[in-house]
Amino acid sequence: MSISSVSGFLGGVGSVSQSVSAGQNKPTSVLQNDLDQIREKGLSAWAHEQQMEKLKARLREQVLSDKNMSERDVAALPKEARATIEDEIAKLVAQKLQEALEAKVKDAAAQGKTQAVLLNISV
Repeated sequence: MSISSVSGFLGGVGSVSQSVSAGQNKPTSVLQNDLDQIREKGLSAWAHEQQMEKLKARLREQVLSDKNMSERDVAALPKEARATIEDEIAKLVAQKLQEALEAKVKDAAAQGKTQAVLLNISV
């Protein structure tokens, strides 16, 4: 399904942009970028990518919290120390993401699901 058929179903790109903008206060350039990415990747792939990015951000926050650090603390570190901590955070985020995906797949298998597993990361 193309974006034009989706936007037609939803009442046109303008109304979709306005509703998203009103709900999330995104600048027009960001909305246009989102629409361009949807056209390029397809709605499903784009939505999945957005979910994964949100999950990674939440996991990063969790890892920083576990280390009693904030983004400001990381930014204030010297270049070499920041690179080291960023690598460590990236590894921990990847590990936690893998664990979350494995748990989702295991849960789906236990329920007898054979379809694709999607993470629900609503905040």
